[in-house]
Amino acid sequence: MRPIPTSQYLNLAKLNPLIKDPLVKVIECNGSGEKIGVNGVMGRKTTGIILSREEIEDVITLFSEATRIPVFEGFFKVVFGRLILTAVVSKVTDSKFIITKMPEMYVSMPIYK
Repeated sequence: MRPIPTSQYLNLAKLNPLIKDPLVKVIECNGSGEKIGVNGVMGRKTTGIILSREEIEDVITLFSEATRIPVFEGFFKVVFGRLILTAVVSKVTDSKFIITKMPEMYVSMPIYK
């Protein structure tokens, strides 16, 4: 099964400019107090955006609520709209996540037997 991008949208507050930027393909958050990193056409760069622990939890919770998949400690991976969230959720240490954008022109290849 492959996820298919849709036009659904989440309001990710500080991350919205990165979501809207067509040059950015991947957004990485390595914990609270750390600068957000991006990968894309421009290569790998760090931004001036820093999320608090609460803001990181809010991002993960937004994806959880939108997809109706509950969040548990450990590995959490969901797809909403054209965004794939892969997160490591922890109550002891900071949670981390990576948001990957699916290509806008998604073409699935037929499978022939």
